[in-house]
Amino acid sequence: MAQYYIRAAEATRQMRVIIAGAGEVGRGVAAALRQEKRSVALIDTDPTAIIESQYLDCLLVTGSVLSRDSLLRAGISDAEMIVMATNDDMVNLLACSFAKKVYSEQIGDRNASGLKAIARIRNPNMEDPVRGAGPINNWSRADHIVCASDEIVEQLAAGLLAPSIDEILPLGDSSWIVATEVTTSSALIGTKTGEVGDIFRGMPSVYAISPNGDSGRLSNGDEVIQPGDTLVFVSNSTDQFAQVTRGVGKSDPDLKERAQIAVFGASQFGMRLTSYYLSRGHNVVVIEPDLDTANELVGSSIGNSKRLDVIHGDPQDEELLKELGIDTHDIAVAALNDDNLNIAISMRAKDKGVQRTGLVLKDRALVEAVQRIGSIKPVSRRQVTVTSILKSIHMNVPGTFQVIPTVPEVISISAEVRSDHNFVDKEVPKIESKLGVRVAMVDRVDEHGVTNIVDPATIETIKAGDRIYLLLPKEDLKKLEKALGS
Repeated sequence: MAQYYIRAAEATRQMRVIIAGAGEVGRGVAAALRQEKRSVALIDTDPTAIIESQYLDCLLVTGSVLSRDSLLRAGISDAEMIVMATNDDMVNLLACSFAKKVYSEQIGDRNASGLKAIARIRNPNMEDPVRGAGPINNWSRADHIVCASDEIVEQLAAGLLAPSIDEILPLGDSSWIVATEVTTSSALIGTKTGEVGDIFRGMPSVYAISPNGDSGRLSNGDEVIQPGDTLVFVSNSTDQFAQVTRGVGKSDPDLKERAQIAVFGASQFGMRLTSYYLSRGHNVVVIEPDLDTANELVGSSIGNSKRLDVIHGDPQDEELLKELGIDTHDIAVAALNDDNLNIAISMRAKDKGVQRTGLVLKDRALVEAVQRIGSIKPVSRRQVTVTSILKSIHMNVPGTFQVIPTVPEVISISAEVRSDHNFVDKEVPKIESKLGVRVAMVDRVDEHGVTNIVDPATIETIKAGDRIYLLLPKEDLKKLEKALGS
């Protein structure tokens, strides 16, 4: 039986997004959308999950997403988007077709063109055209497929380049959002945020600030930097991480050109991390406790690399770690499927002298706990998945979408500039004032068809065809999307 915690009639009239799956991912997406003041319905078969979602102030329905009755109670006829975020990949894919069928019957829209469906996929092998069923979009009725595996790996690897930086998040294909706290020994103290790039050579510009724990906001350039402030930079190269680290008074050891990497666990993420580091010329040893899983890695496409060693053994075995010479490794990453075991292994590797240690976690609360410990770089699978789903939801713009956990009041988004936008051929400061944003970066195609990353301070006006990367207050997202014609 469906359970309601707000008036059903009212919720149906305002419905915009339906989310199937009230687990941590579904609730994370719902919470973000509610902060954007969007109407949301959550469907789940588990009454406990529904009860745990009451704080979200959205329509809650106990039932299956493959039930016509559940979809009708959730207001499918008024939905613009449905997100399949259950823990079953097959259900998520099948439910896209079923939801569109029910929607088309209710609306009389044969192709269900008014409803966009997003399917979360946990198993990245499903998208493989040889080993899986990819490309999934060719045969499913999902408009967007979200599989965050590669994004999780890239975010973790980037974070390990500069582990003392609090947050390193992707912005576009080759740029990064860097958020970190200013220490008492920082050379930036007393400097205005707008002068950082001019005074300190090689330092990227500051685009947002959270003054000593207060609410975050876009930087206007006049804030005087103080200890405890969290600064948000935009970097177009990982080479700038070192300047940011030194600038805020922190330090990280240099990473060797050919580093020695230890990966604990040949899980899906462990294999992807291994492939990532091998492709960049590093040496990797994988320690896997399950013999069949270890053999699977050896027999995979990367198993014959001369720079890869696969060891079947207990990652917590002191003798094995000593024989392995774990203290001589430059990076150690725990990628097993057990959060608590990953934490224990990472802390042990750190204690034994590995300067860069990271881990992949499911539970976002554990990520926050590990961050408080410091010196270990955690990445939450579920948090990255939530961000990836939000990116797909906002693909109507279309472009990237990124939440900044350390400065949650500020988000980033990108969009292609069309000729009908009313800010075409306008100067960047005027666009920023009109839209209430900061333009962090511009992708512009030159006369040879090559896309170049352009500093907005170096161009006179924004042109049609440019892709602009913006930072803005989260509360202004709907207003921005309207201005962009979403």
